[in-house]
Order: sequence, then C-alpha cells, then structure tokens
Amino acid sequence: MYERYQTMKFDLSSSGVLTVTFLRADKLNAIDADFHRELSTVFADIGMDRRVRAVVLTGAGRAFCAGGDLEWIAGETPVTRETTFFEAKKIVDDLLNLPQPVISAVNGAAAGYGFTMALMSDFSIVAEDARLSDPHVVIGLVAGDGGAMMWPILVGMARAKRFLLTGDPVEGRVAAEWGLVTEACPVDEVLPRAMEWAERMAASPHVAVQGTKKALNAILHMLSSVTLDLGFQAERVSAVSEDHQRLVGAALEARDRRRAAAAARQ
Repeated sequence: MYERYQTMKFDLSSSGVLTVTFLRADKLNAIDADFHRELSTVFADIGMDRRVRAVVLTGAGRAFCAGGDLEWIAGETPVTRETTFFEAKKIVDDLLNLPQPVISAVNGAAAGYGFTMALMSDFSIVAEDARLSDPHVVIGLVAGDGGAMMWPILVGMARAKRFLLTGDPVEGRVAAEWGLVTEACPVDEVLPRAMEWAERMAASPHVAVQGTKKALNAILHMLSSVTLDLGFQAERVSAVSEDHQRLVGAALEARDRRRAAAAARQ
C-alpha cells in the first residue's frame, strides 16, 4: 500500500502500530516538493488502512523535520506555489481527519510545518534538548500553515504571539512544562516512549478512542475553517514580498558560508 512513497519508510507491527519515518536525514528531514506532495496523500492513505490502530511519526537521523527546504522555497514559481498551498491545506485536513491516534516522536529539531505536524498529533513526545520553533517570519513568511491555529489553543495567545512573531525556538523540556507538547524525555527515550503510547492506543477500544478523537478535533476543525484560510491567504501575499526574497537569499548565503567553513576545518 505504501510502496510508492520515496521520502518515508513504513513499518507496521503485529499490534497495528504503523511507524512512519521521514527519510531526508541529510537535510534534517526538511520538506521539499517531493516530500510535500507525499505528505499531502499519506494521511488519507493511512486512514483507509484498517490494519492500522495507531501511528508514530518520527525522523531519520538527528532531526524530526526542519520545516521547508530553503532551496525548494527559493525556487518556487507562481504555478508551483499554488500547488504547494493546495497540498498544505490538504495535509492539515487529512491529519486532523485521520481516525487513528497519532504520536509524534520528535527526536530532534522541529521547525515550521515540521513542528506543526507534531502539534497536530494526538501525543507529542519530544527530546528534552530539541529546538522547537515556527520561524516563518524569519524568512519573511506568514505562519499560515497551522502554527497560528495550534499555538494559541495549546499555550495561550500571549506565548503564541511571543514565539510566532519572532520565530524564536523553545527547548523541548520547556515546551512540555507549558503544555505545548505532551511530554519531554532524553533523546534516546523518545521513540520507545512514543511506542509505549502507540501500543496503549492500539490496544484500546478503537471505536471509543477514534470517536473521542473525532469529537475533540471538531474544535480544531472550527478553528481551521477560519484561521487556516486566512493564514494561507496572508502567506500567499508574503511569499511574493521583497522581504521574503531578500531573507531567503540571505539565509542561503549564510548556510553556504557555514558549509564552506566546516569543509575548511576538515
């Protein structure tokens, strides 16, 4: 069922726990066009798979998902950007509509939409020292793909504005104290702890669990119908702004300098 996916690996246990691992470890699992396209179909596919009783999302390597790949963002055209926004809305809708419980095992950095996926999961287990952020504004973009919906409902408007208007990161242990995520633990315990939650959900009465999740997510759907549409509309405008073009270019140049310096030290 999942053979066509190239940016993710799927492992289904005998108990019905499906582990989905993002496979762009060399890019900190940053999202490019192929990854984004596959994210826009994978949650609907999982929802139709009656073998699956719970889902674990995690990243290969040392990061969960570093958000959008800068080279992909810089290379977007008006045509591809419209496709991206269509896919982005579908990712949010499909993730919220997924009947099975979702547990995110955030084994390292999570940024932008990568972190939003964790926040939209039913349980989010994060590394204590993981850097978690939504840095859309840092590259001149509106945080329109779900961050503006999830942060206020989890930690209140004051903290949401503090971090979404600056793009500053928060450590995993602090995020857990605030209730932004479910819990934090040492990095080597993240995936085992997520699997414990997944096994518990898989063994629970699935009609009751899925029905309760559906009722709870109705609140998020109501927020999504307003916040997400407005957010994407505003993000479309910001995506063609001079600030965005300048800041993405500066970020790419800074990255190239870091790589050159690292290569020189070797």
